[in-house]
Amino acid sequence: MFCRNRALMAVLLATSFVGPGNSHMAQASSSNVMGGAAQGRWYNPEEGGTNKPMAMRYYQKASQAFQIGDFPSAINLLKEAFSMDPGNKQIVHLLALSYAEHGDTYNAMLQFRAALGLDYNYIECRNNFGLFLRKTGKPFEAQKEFEECIKQNPRYPDAYYHLGEIIKEKGDLDQAIELFQTAVRLNPQYFDALRDLGLALFERYTSGQGGDINESLQKLQEAAQLIPDNPTIHYNLGTVYCSQSLFDRAEASFRRALMCDAKHAAAHYELAKLRYFKGDVDRCIAECKLAQQINPVYTEGQKYPKIDPLKIKELESVCYEVKGLLIEAVEAYKEVASMQRDNSATLKHIAAIEKTLRAGARKRKVAAYDQEEVQALIKKGVSEIDGGDLDSAKRTFQRVLELNPTCFEAIQHTGEILEASGDLNGALQKYQQAMALRPKFDGAYFNLAVVLEKMNLSADAGMMYQRFHEIAGKYPYDPRHIVAIQQEEVRRRAKEEMVRKRGY
Repeated sequence: MFCRNRALMAVLLATSFVGPGNSHMAQASSSNVMGGAAQGRWYNPEEGGTNKPMAMRYYQKASQAFQIGDFPSAINLLKEAFSMDPGNKQIVHLLALSYAEHGDTYNAMLQFRAALGLDYNYIECRNNFGLFLRKTGKPFEAQKEFEECIKQNPRYPDAYYHLGEIIKEKGDLDQAIELFQTAVRLNPQYFDALRDLGLALFERYTSGQGGDINESLQKLQEAAQLIPDNPTIHYNLGTVYCSQSLFDRAEASFRRALMCDAKHAAAHYELAKLRYFKGDVDRCIAECKLAQQINPVYTEGQKYPKIDPLKIKELESVCYEVKGLLIEAVEAYKEVASMQRDNSATLKHIAAIEKTLRAGARKRKVAAYDQEEVQALIKKGVSEIDGGDLDSAKRTFQRVLELNPTCFEAIQHTGEILEASGDLNGALQKYQQAMALRPKFDGAYFNLAVVLEKMNLSADAGMMYQRFHEIAGKYPYDPRHIVAIQQEEVRRRAKEEMVRKRGY
């Protein structure tokens, strides 16, 4: 949409637009409509003539049509309004917006220029003209329009914000941040500017260009207070919390984003990753499946972050393997292979899993429990945890362990229940037991490190993070706090050694 708020009084302050499409409005009509005014034609009262009250009635109807997305009707009504009041800049401006939304970029350009010809200082129109130019691939021309807006009115926040967007795309974070800050200073309730300011500060911090992560969080939190039901802002907060290893807050933010819009695929994926690194492969699989069900067209239409379908499927495949559901893992890895250009490594891994399956079949060992019953109980227990019924979940997983005492998922989720109940020592024991069952599962080490850090066992947490790094090859989020933990431990040991040598 060209206008975020199609309410009548907000139409002229619109800040978004649909890109160019097929122009099937008669281009000659615009020149006919505008030609009369340009030639100074005298209107015959019997033909309608200049009738400003009637023109405003047509304008009001056109505004309503614009608001509900009926752009062809809006265009026709505005043409009638223009014939009765050709000097009304608001009519011409809304006609430009309607053409732009309808995909007729040629006539939209004519009408924007006509409106500015009626009033060179029509700042709302010039701001929208800048947006139109940017959306139609003319960022240099758009930048000039926003700069002209600022010259005309140095206290017009929209121009600073949109100019900041262009400058940020050019890679000048410092100047973009200054422009966003100016927009927020002029309008403290400017949601978009607050959000983009927070993200720009976060980008500058993570790229090593300086800044304070807390300032980024503050701006994003202020934006969340302005529009608490906006899923994108909670998603952004979640990513920042992850970078700070505030995983409980991050999970709450991702879940809040999904409460606002359950079809936010990127939030599902980030929540899946977070649960994976917390050792929770069951919820990870569930979130991956939900992310894959969402139409990419919806994601693009809502301007949500895009996610790579290959990465989602890879994560789901790994989780099946960790759970020991090797048949499901093979099927998932085959889908991964079909999505890869070079799938030799994946095919080799599939062959290894299939070999394990054949070896297990030859042994013909009958399990002492029903695998389907176990999986059903695991799903039930996970659902009970999500519903806040920890006592029932604990009993459910205890039943799973009676059926299969070495069930990784039951032990891991029991640890999760103990952690949620505040029993960190009990949780630690369960997590260690689960890790022993899946020594190649990197998420178990990361999860254990997080719990050790909560217990203020920094040295142990640092070593566990290091073990995770050895298996995974990299840290999933900003590792600076991990490095700080490890450096602190090195300094502590060096100090202890010095004290031992000196004797004091």
